[in-house]
Amino acid sequence: GSPCLFPLQLFSLCWVLSVAQSKTVRYSTFEEDAPGTVIGTLAEDLHMKVSGDTSFRLMKQFNSSLLQVREGDGQLTVGDAGLDRERLCGQAPQCVLAFDVVSFSQEQFRLVHVEVEVRDINDHAPRFPRAQIPVEVSEGAAVGTRIPLEVPVDEDVGANGLQSVRLAEPHSPFRVELQTRADGAQCADLVLLQELDRESQAAYSLELVAQDGGRPPRSATAALSVRVLDANDHSPAFPQGAVAEVELAEDAPVGSLLLDLDAADPDEGPNGDVVFSFGARTPPEARRLFRLDPRSGRLTLAGPVDYERQDTYELDVRAQDRGPGPRASTCKVIVRIRDVNDNAPDITITPLAAPGAPAASPFAAAVAAAVAALGGADATSPTAPGTPEAGAVSLVPEGAARESLVALVSTSDRDSGANGQVRCALYGHEHFRLQPAYAGSYLVVTAASLDRERIAEYNLTLVAEDRGAPPLRTVRPYTVRVSDENDNAPLFTRPVYEVSVRENNPPGAYLATVAARDPDLGRNGQVTYRLLEAEVGRAGGSVSTYVSVDPATGAIYALRSFDYETLRQ
Repeated sequence: GSPCLFPLQLFSLCWVLSVAQSKTVRYSTFEEDAPGTVIGTLAEDLHMKVSGDTSFRLMKQFNSSLLQVREGDGQLTVGDAGLDRERLCGQAPQCVLAFDVVSFSQEQFRLVHVEVEVRDINDHAPRFPRAQIPVEVSEGAAVGTRIPLEVPVDEDVGANGLQSVRLAEPHSPFRVELQTRADGAQCADLVLLQELDRESQAAYSLELVAQDGGRPPRSATAALSVRVLDANDHSPAFPQGAVAEVELAEDAPVGSLLLDLDAADPDEGPNGDVVFSFGARTPPEARRLFRLDPRSGRLTLAGPVDYERQDTYELDVRAQDRGPGPRASTCKVIVRIRDVNDNAPDITITPLAAPGAPAASPFAAAVAAAVAALGGADATSPTAPGTPEAGAVSLVPEGAARESLVALVSTSDRDSGANGQVRCALYGHEHFRLQPAYAGSYLVVTAASLDRERIAEYNLTLVAEDRGAPPLRTVRPYTVRVSDENDNAPLFTRPVYEVSVRENNPPGAYLATVAARDPDLGRNGQVTYRLLEAEVGRAGGSVSTYVSVDPATGAIYALRSFDYETLRQ
């Protein structure tokens, strides 16, 4: 007999996902711009050639009611909800909406980081906390004495925010000074310009005017009632003076002593008996974190502080005697929090495709998977590929080319300075590497061709470490599974099968079984058998008229009775 060969041809189409260098684009727009207002067009500003299959999409979940991206050319417009700077950013000096957009076509995949600054407009007028503001001042108060006032509130920022507070009366023994503190908060003081005589005038009825810097400016008024008090000669005096500074490590234990504010009053009896309290300008958060002993003036830590949440606190401490017509003085205590390396870096892994998702062979499917991996989930799918999970797993076809995108890795650290600077590394196998994308973000890409039959699964490790002393690190396991492609042809277990059969055999007689193996999976590894057409003997006749082969098992059967004398020729 002669060997029977059964060739199998495989046609495959490979699509390569090309990752272009990331870009950052910055725009600005004013709050309250009408929905649909055009902010900019990414395709124009990046000088991109837009073809019919080019598409722009948001890379991760973003409130599309604020900003919208047109798919065809990346035009950014104000969303239906509009932009309210005060609602988005409060009193922050700068309001920036940051998000990522991916553009892709049949030839290119581009990652674009977009920052839109929302600029303030003068849409709020200043307002006083109340219409009637009472204050008291001793007739013995020295010229230059400052009495804290309740500060008007203006929700706008910058030039549109509160700029001045003044008295409407041009001639009075007082003036109002508005100052901005180191933490950005504003404070207003009523400053005494000349000595007072309660016997000649016991009270003053004045009008406060608050005005912002908008064009045109907005203003508000409130009535100020000043009561002049009679009594004692001396006010409590702080040994630290009007301002005291103290540094506190963020890991200091509760109960730590910050400062001993032992203000003294040389008066006798109740006039020299001093009571300490926080002033009206001390915010509620500071009152919760710091404790002031009302009798001793000892300032201690009452709760844990966190440098990453707030690094400076300003406390107004008031010392007041208990005499009739008590006198008081204030000391501003500035508490500066010192950062310690108490936060390990965070790692977020967003796989290209989730386990169980079909491997994408067309380019469009590959790009769609990449968009999903970067946060653009399919609205019709309850669990779209690319959802970050604790045990991150990517599914990559074994035919993926070098530099194919596998996952997006994002790192962050809530510490500051060197404690918050993060470096990231990928360990486990040289077939994959990290490629920097933009600040704190990396792309996991293939560094070599993959072969599922050699390595079906890679167990990798991502390590993020800050630059603190000592450094803190976070270790995350990460798995890449290689999906099968039909890249192996079946191979027979023997190159030649020889079978002996007696002549005059009955038709249908079993002759032999051939066997071939294919290391691929599923349908790619399922082998089907058939006969190659050939002439048999001098009498001619196709081999398929003499024998048949079972396509599933490879079993060969005689179709007719063989005649030795005829076939021998």
